[in-house]
Amino acid sequence: MTVQVSFYSDAADPLHYACRLIRRALAAGKPVGVCVAAAEAARLDALLWSFDAAEFIPHRRWDGATPPAPGEVLLVDDAARLPHRGLLLNLCDGMPGDALAFERVLEVIGQEPERVQAGRARYRVYQQAGAKLDHFSASG
Repeated sequence: MTVQVSFYSDAADPLHYACRLIRRALAAGKPVGVCVAAAEAARLDALLWSFDAAEFIPHRRWDGATPPAPGEVLLVDDAARLPHRGLLLNLCDGMPGDALAFERVLEVIGQEPERVQAGRARYRVYQQAGAKLDHFSASG
């Protein structure tokens, strides 16, 4: 199976944009994991609680010890630790562990030059691995 990787570039606020993608992914019924740096995990956690006042996005920072609940979004700093290989949303600058083993990967790229460069490097890795790639602008 070849992984489908979608890049969302030029996101003014990558974490806020990620909340939109997470909501859509949950509606599709897929297990969702988010690879997020420890420094940004607290902000993403807070955003998921407050993103939409009329809707709750079930999530938690996953420690690997407690089994996940159905429909729960798991936040990790290493995607290889996730208990599923459904949908992975990557918010880190590096290539996520086991990324090519997931059914689908979403890459959210901010506007900072260093993040753009890191995103381009990951794009090349996915491309060389034979992943199906597509690209969308997150600016609109």
